[in-house]
Amino acid sequence: MKDKKNYYQKYRYYYLGEIVLLIGWITNTLLFSRFYEEAIFYVDKKDKYIIQLLFLVNYYLDDLLKYLFVAFLLMTLNLFLILRFYIKNRREVTKRKEMQYSMIVFLVLIGFNIIALLTTIVWPLFLLLFIVSMTIVYIIYVITKYLYEEKDERYEENELVKVGGPFQTKEAAERYANEFLAHWKNHFAKNGYILVDNLTCHDKTKWQVEIIVQSIK
Repeated sequence: MKDKKNYYQKYRYYYLGEIVLLIGWITNTLLFSRFYEEAIFYVDKKDKYIIQLLFLVNYYLDDLLKYLFVAFLLMTLNLFLILRFYIKNRREVTKRKEMQYSMIVFLVLIGFNIIALLTTIVWPLFLLLFIVSMTIVYIIYVITKYLYEEKDERYEENELVKVGGPFQTKEAAERYANEFLAHWKNHFAKNGYILVDNLTCHDKTKWQVEIIVQSIK
């Protein structure tokens, strides 16, 4: 229970960011719904779909651009937040159900808002922007991954590279150390280093993990 509380405390800014974005999604969706109900009233439902779409774009272009831009901005920020959340958890070697549940909730919230906007006549415009948004975030992810994994790092002998904890039990500290070493040993080995863990106990109830890098002899 304590570890779960520490987890949410550590990543609280991501959850706060998601709440802010959710408020933005709800506000934009409500305002767009009011505008859409008024605009769609003047559309002849008997016309072909393309005629209806062109009518809305032609007569309400300024309003549409405003809502499209806000939706694009929210989508990009939302995906980028999820990307940062995922990368940070991955680097911290976090293997908790809380991380999986959080990812599911984040994605579901985006999904609901996207579906709401894609049920309108102007869905092709929203879909195009969502594709562009996902492409931008994916490019950022690829670049970040490349720079992070291919970076030629240099370390001093016995340099401290990671501190984990505090953990309530020695077993939890050992599990974290083993997961971290298993995850990063190949990465450091490529650059001629090995990782060594060191467990220390404070106040008999708080365990701390120190990861030290050493050169391969």
